[in-house]
Amino acid sequence: MSDQDDDLELQALQRELDDAFATTRPRRGFEDELWLHMQARRPVSTRFADAIAGLFQGIREAPRVPAAAVASILVVAIGAGLLLSSGLHGGGGGSTASLSAGDGSKRNGGEYLPTFGQVPAPPQDNSVPSAVYAGPAHLVWSGKLNLSISTAPVFRYQEPTVNASDQFATSLGAALVDRPSGYLGSYRATTYTLKVRGTVQTPPSSPAYFIFANLGMPEIDAAGATSQGLADIFLAGHSLAPQWTYTVAVDSSGDPVKVVYQRQFDVPGYGPANLVDVNGVRYGLEVDISGRRPVLATGLLPVSLDRADYSIISADQAIQQAVAPQMGPVTGVTVPTVQLTQAELVYVLVPAGDHSFYEPAFLFSGTFQVGGATRIKRVLVAAVDPSQRSS
Repeated sequence: MSDQDDDLELQALQRELDDAFATTRPRRGFEDELWLHMQARRPVSTRFADAIAGLFQGIREAPRVPAAAVASILVVAIGAGLLLSSGLHGGGGGSTASLSAGDGSKRNGGEYLPTFGQVPAPPQDNSVPSAVYAGPAHLVWSGKLNLSISTAPVFRYQEPTVNASDQFATSLGAALVDRPSGYLGSYRATTYTLKVRGTVQTPPSSPAYFIFANLGMPEIDAAGATSQGLADIFLAGHSLAPQWTYTVAVDSSGDPVKVVYQRQFDVPGYGPANLVDVNGVRYGLEVDISGRRPVLATGLLPVSLDRADYSIISADQAIQQAVAPQMGPVTGVTVPTVQLTQAELVYVLVPAGDHSFYEPAFLFSGTFQVGGATRIKRVLVAAVDPSQRSS
């Protein structure tokens, strides 16, 4: 065979190879997963451009996904699908795998349980009194609670590992210093110290990160920006802007000013439901600003959330539990009568070892006078139907 024939054959093979690569596509769902992973780490202003401009070349540039998040994604893909995020997103988020109540395989009373099986109950099971006033009270309901839904999603995440913590820190440009007791890791960057913590069992507290500014943290140069504007700029510059739904509350009563991005969960048929702690206080991601300088940022550590729908109690059942006597007779103490006037569907953290849940609950509240001062009484009532909760 002549050299010319060899050249022609090589050219033909090269064309076939080029054609093969031109038509090769990644596996089904790969682009969606990559987009979600990139979203969780990239500033909002660059996400769209970055994702389109080099889908394949960008793979090695995108921050590595924490091992715990990957494990959750795989579990969801095998069993059904994926979840959430914005400040964690907020730095915290992910994506959700939606699993209907009919997907369960375990039976309880002859009925199928949702995919997670029986979920753990919040502290004190049916009713958890908490908040500003925690003393005894006679509770009376005088508000209105309209509820048109009979199910609500429950979210579950795997406990973050030290590897996940290290990868989160690396994505921010911080290097490991040590692993102090109670934390997954302590890290140092040029202008701040970062600490990462897993779930706290008692009192329940979500996985979180804490950024402590050092003297090298510069003021934010943004003429005319509000405290929230300064916080937005700081978060965007560190790829920590919330990826979940939120509302913003600004406390400017002191120095530093506290800008809180209060996380919400979307409940079909109801709307956004706020995430609250055991005291009924909303939380998510907070940035403290002194002058024009960020001094502290703390937020939900990004985790991947699986989702399953659960039956919830009715409004009447929730009200009955909220006003039920919380303790035996009290002698020698004046017990105030408190009218609960407001109620909303919220989400609370329920730790459960190597994995934990965000579960729906009803938050009742009312104000009353004690010694001329206005006090607040709050009561949390677990929303998941008792037949679908473990004892």
